[in-house]
Amino acid sequence: MTPSVSVAPYQVRTHNASTQSENRMHSDDVARQFGFNGGLVPGVTVFAHMTQPLVARYGDAWLARGTADVRFSKPAYEGELLSIGSADASDGMHALTCVNEQGVELARMSASLPAASVKPDARGDIPPAPPLAERPTVTWDLMAINQPFPALAWSPTREENREWCADVRDALPLYRDGDAPLLHPGLILRQANFVLRKRFVIPAWIHAASRITFFAPLRAGSSYEVRAIPEEKWNHKGHEFVRLFVAVRSADHSGRTVAEIIHTAIFRPRVREAGAQ
Repeated sequence: MTPSVSVAPYQVRTHNASTQSENRMHSDDVARQFGFNGGLVPGVTVFAHMTQPLVARYGDAWLARGTADVRFSKPAYEGELLSIGSADASDGMHALTCVNEQGVELARMSASLPAASVKPDARGDIPPAPPLAERPTVTWDLMAINQPFPALAWSPTREENREWCADVRDALPLYRDGDAPLLHPGLILRQANFVLRKRFVIPAWIHAASRITFFAPLRAGSSYEVRAIPEEKWNHKGHEFVRLFVAVRSADHSGRTVAEIIHTAIFRPRVREAGAQ
């Protein structure tokens, strides 16, 4: 059995840096139409906060072969003080929670640092669809299961990484040190949103959950290709969900998968009925 270890508690005042995003769920006016108090802080931002104590504890080892499985239950809003807590790891698995100032649990995440990396899913080798001349607005029928999306080319810079770290209030030096600093895991997870956005126009949608596995450290100054394939879709209480398989692959001659994501989103939220509370 792996010895019990813990990560330090962490507090951060969150920031919604996506108010001008194409996803209008991050804007006050549209979010309120769906019954929220205001624009939603992105799920990838909340995930970024939850990784801070893990990376502070394990450093680049977790960014090279770590795993995390996060589920969001309630939204975070601009300026809220969030507290990240963790139980001691059991057999190498941490259970982390994110709560707001009222003590409401917003997200729960399990994370681990395996002794050795697992093998990437073979679906990462499936060729992507050709680029689209024009993105259609998403519909249930257009969200075709097992049909690859066009790939997203991503060449993150040191400045992009620094800007992301500033937005999520993460001051850990390993994201800034050296000529090719490590990429923040929240910025990596964000590419799953961007590859979905590259396929469809989605006026307002909600990040529900993600599972991410790292196979190698990702660094600023390198180039990557992000591939995605819808693996399941379903309707629950009027919300239309999709679960994507996403592979982040090195764009060099190796073409290997360096990170893998199972990404769940409500791509068509239920419209709130007039007068509903």
